[in-house]
Amino acid sequence: LTRLYKPEDFGILGVYSSILGILSVIASLRYELAIPLPENDEDAANLLALSLGIVALISLLISLGIRFWGEQIVRWANAPALRSYLWLLPLGVGMIGIYHVFNYWAVRKGAFGRIARTKLNQGVSSVISQIGLGLLKLGPFGLLVGWIVGHAAGTGTLAVSALREDKEALSTISFNRIRYLALRYRKFPLFSSGAALLNALGLQIPGLLLSAFYGTEVVGQFALVQRVLGMPLTLIGTSVSQVYLGRAAAQARTNVQGLQRLFNSVAKRLTVLGALPTIALIIAGSSLFTLVFGKEWREAGIYAQLMAPAFLGGFVTVPLSYTFSVFERQDLSVVWNASRLLFSVGSIYLAYRLQLGPIHAIAIYSLGMSAGYFNLFLLSRYAIRSRTRVRDMEV
Repeated sequence: LTRLYKPEDFGILGVYSSILGILSVIASLRYELAIPLPENDEDAANLLALSLGIVALISLLISLGIRFWGEQIVRWANAPALRSYLWLLPLGVGMIGIYHVFNYWAVRKGAFGRIARTKLNQGVSSVISQIGLGLLKLGPFGLLVGWIVGHAAGTGTLAVSALREDKEALSTISFNRIRYLALRYRKFPLFSSGAALLNALGLQIPGLLLSAFYGTEVVGQFALVQRVLGMPLTLIGTSVSQVYLGRAAAQARTNVQGLQRLFNSVAKRLTVLGALPTIALIIAGSSLFTLVFGKEWREAGIYAQLMAPAFLGGFVTVPLSYTFSVFERQDLSVVWNASRLLFSVGSIYLAYRLQLGPIHAIAIYSLGMSAGYFNLFLLSRYAIRSRTRVRDMEV
């Protein structure tokens, strides 16, 4: 892909995916999370219909927003080339929203094999589409369409399965029941959507700010680093998170001191596991990126060198943040998401106000995110220690 597309093309994808990442988390106002919860399939089917209706409404509102404020969005993002592709935003939000709705219906039905196949299809479809369209020299359009195709792949499979296997439940959909369930599960749009939006802003705003302050080429270099380093760390981190959550939950019920030891052990092991690639990136990131991706991407290698400590911080601390779920400390999770947003936005804005170049901005951003992940580590440890004090008082 880096030999078919220019850094500017990846920059347009970075801006588009950042906007899409923010909008898509509220595509159904998080009602899709409620689909697995009702005792009967009839109520779940009405929630599915409610979620799909909201996805359609949100997509329509985004279309209207682009119609009236599209020029301002392009100007604010400092991405003139995005103007021709804004119409893909409501399409992307709609496709991602529909996939998530049917994905949670499949979760309810325990069709995890089917979900896994759609995830595989998404990865393959995205890359094949982007490569094929790149060979046709379609520029950013190829990356954007491939991105949408990748996220939407498997939607038809999940939808057809639901329509074929659950006709009886789906036939009970009614407006009155939808209205009742919208009120019954109103906490999802009132609270879950806000938390998800805060999380998405913390992840996506940096790319938009880099575009606004430094242009799309810088965003393209930045996006490649996120893609190359973020994906494998996310894969490993997700696996570790699942194991840690299971063991931590068991320890929390019987032995909080044991959970403290588990927390420390996981932190040490992840640090050791991530230390070697981090050191390698710091020493030779620029040369490695030039060798693998081409000389146009040398600056991405410099960004990788600067951001390596922050990636290590996330690799170690994000799995440990599941401690919040174990002790039902969603308040601390909100504090973390708010602090990450503050650190990420504040660091890039500070560099801009000091009239520093993009490399210095990335360096300050890396420091800010490292501080944010250290804060996450402290909050996670605090969750354990506060529960230990409560247990001691009870004893």
